[in-house]
Amino acid sequence: MAGSRRCWPVTALLLGVCFYIVLFTKLSIPFNSNQASPARFTSTSADGINITRCATALSTATPKVLIGWAHSSDLLNPRPSSGLTLQEAQQICTDNCGNLVWALAALRLLDPDTTKVVHIPPPFTTTEPISALLFPEANLLLNISKYDILTSVASYTKYLSSIVSSIDVPVMLIGIGTQVHFSDAGITRTAGGDAEADNADLDKLASQVSLHPEQQHFMQQIDSTGGFTTVRGDFTAAVLTANKLQSSYPLGCPSLFLNHNMQLGAVLRQKWDALLAARSTSLRVAVNLPNIGGDKPFPVELIQLVTERLLKAFPNSVVIMQTPGDEHELTGMHERHGLFLQPSRVRFYYDVDSWVEGLKSCCDLVFGFRIHCTMTGVAAEVPGVLLAPDLRMKELAEAMRIPSVDLFDMKTTETSVGKLDMETFNLFDFLESVDAYKGFDERRQEVAQVYAREFERLGVPLHPGVVAIADGVSGAHT
Repeated sequence: MAGSRRCWPVTALLLGVCFYIVLFTKLSIPFNSNQASPARFTSTSADGINITRCATALSTATPKVLIGWAHSSDLLNPRPSSGLTLQEAQQICTDNCGNLVWALAALRLLDPDTTKVVHIPPPFTTTEPISALLFPEANLLLNISKYDILTSVASYTKYLSSIVSSIDVPVMLIGIGTQVHFSDAGITRTAGGDAEADNADLDKLASQVSLHPEQQHFMQQIDSTGGFTTVRGDFTAAVLTANKLQSSYPLGCPSLFLNHNMQLGAVLRQKWDALLAARSTSLRVAVNLPNIGGDKPFPVELIQLVTERLLKAFPNSVVIMQTPGDEHELTGMHERHGLFLQPSRVRFYYDVDSWVEGLKSCCDLVFGFRIHCTMTGVAAEVPGVLLAPDLRMKELAEAMRIPSVDLFDMKTTETSVGKLDMETFNLFDFLESVDAYKGFDERRQEVAQVYAREFERLGVPLHPGVVAIADGVSGAHT
C-alpha cells in the first residue's frame, strides 16, 4: 500500500500529460516543429498507463508547413521599440513605411498556427523542407527604357531571379505591379468621361509597355515553379498579357485582409454616411501627404488646398507622415501658408499594428495620396478616400473597391471629378461625389476565394480569418 501511495503522484502526473496530449491531438493543434521530439521509450506506470503511447503521440504531432522568406527578417522579429526618430526608423521601414504594410499583410495571409516562416538569407540555400516561397513585391515591372536607367530595379530583379533559381519550390508572388504615370498615358479626362474609352486607352497603353528580357525571364521563372502570381490590378495584368506572359490574378494589396470583419465594407460605408450627415468641423481627419520626389516641382496649389481646406478647417486633423520627404512639405506649409503644426498633430508610424491602432483611436476619416495609409485606415475600420496620382494607385483602388479619385496633375489639381479649386473646395461636397465602398464586401470575398483556392492547391494553410471570408462565414472578425 505504501508503495502504491508513492507511485500515485507519478501516475497522476502521467495521466495529466496523456490527457493533454490526446486533447491536442484530437483538436489537431500542432506542436512547434522545431522542438526536439522526446526519446521514445517503453514503460508502464503502476496503474498500467502505457507511457510509450503518450510519448509516440507527442513525437508524431503534425509538423508545421515551412514557408521560405528571402526578404528582410525585420518583420519576423518582435515589434520594434517606440521612440525612434524618422531617420532611425528608416532602418526598419526603408524610405517608405507603406512598404511595411504590404509585406506584413502578405505574411498574415498564412495560418500562424500551422505554418512557420523560415528566413533564407544569401546564398539562398536551406536544408529545411520548404513547401513554398512567399514573395510580396512592389511596382517592379517597368518599361524597358526606364529599366535600363534605374539600375536599382535591374539589380533587384536579378536578386529575385537568383532566389528562384536556388530554391526549387513553388513561388507565391503577391501583388507585383507596374508604374505608369497619367502623363505617360496622356490621360487628362475630367468629370463625365467615357469609362469604356478610358479602359480602351489603358489596354492600348499596356501594349506599349515592353518589359526587359530580364524581367520577362523572372516572370517565366515564377510560372515554371508551379506557384501563382497576383498583381495590383487590371492594368498590370494587361501588361503581362501584352508581353505574352502568364495569366495573373488582379487582387490588389493583401492588406485587404488585415481586418477579418465579414461586414467590413458595410461598417465603413455606415461611418462614411454618418460623417457626411454630421458635416462637423470637429471631424478628425488623418491627412497623408503626396509623395513629391526630388525631381518634381512643389505642387503649390495642392499643398495650399490641403493646408487651408483640411488642416486649418478641421483643427482636430493630423498629418500621417510616411516618407522623409514629408518633412519638406510640412516646412512648405509653415513657410508659405503660416501653418505650424504642433507635435500632437503630426504622427509617424514604423510598426503596422501601432499604425492601425493609432488611426482607430485618433481619426474619423483618412484623406490623402498614399494607398497604404488608406489601407491601414481600412484595417482600423476608418473610412477614407484616395487621390490616386498614377495608374499604380488607380488600379489598386479599383481592384479592392476603395473610394478613389484620379489626380491627373498635382500642379494643376485636375482630377476625375473636376479641378480641386482652393477657393471653393468643400470636403463634404467632395466626398459626396465619390462612390464609397460599393461592392467592397462582395469583391473582398472574391479575392479571398482566389487565395483559398491557390493556397489549397499548394498545400499552404491560409489564415482562418481569410478562409472564413472566402466561405462567407459570419463571425469571422478576428
